[in-house]
Amino acid sequence: MATVKRLLTQFVQFGAVGALNTALTYGIYLLLYQHISPTLAMAVGYGLTSLLGLALNKQWVFKDRGGQLSWVTFKYYATYGTTFLLSLLLTSLWVDGFRLPAALAPMFSLAVTVPVNFFLSKYWVFTQKGAPLHASKHTASRPTNHS
Repeated sequence: MATVKRLLTQFVQFGAVGALNTALTYGIYLLLYQHISPTLAMAVGYGLTSLLGLALNKQWVFKDRGGQLSWVTFKYYATYGTTFLLSLLLTSLWVDGFRLPAALAPMFSLAVTVPVNFFLSKYWVFTQKGAPLHASKHTASRPTNHS
């Protein structure tokens, strides 16, 4: 039961990081879009907040105290790139295939991409040798039975 509770806690924390990043990206966009192109303003906002998201997910959500930062960073951005492409595919499917209203399509896409992103982050990005880095020291230091 503790594992399910921990999983739910991490999912809520992951969502909070995403919500904070979204709000900050929009704030940065609002500050910049009249001075530089809107596309560049969004890129700056996304770039800055993605670094914040990496740091918060690494330290607060998944308690990753190890791992090579360059490899974790690569996997983090590969995961976000993958879920971004999945979001584009799903949005097209919802609108063109299922004829859902275009205004609602992103919500349906998020219902799929957020959990996918969470599980990829938990079990691939912030892991070491296949085990989540937040595992207790007791679990990591237990002797194994080799018989």
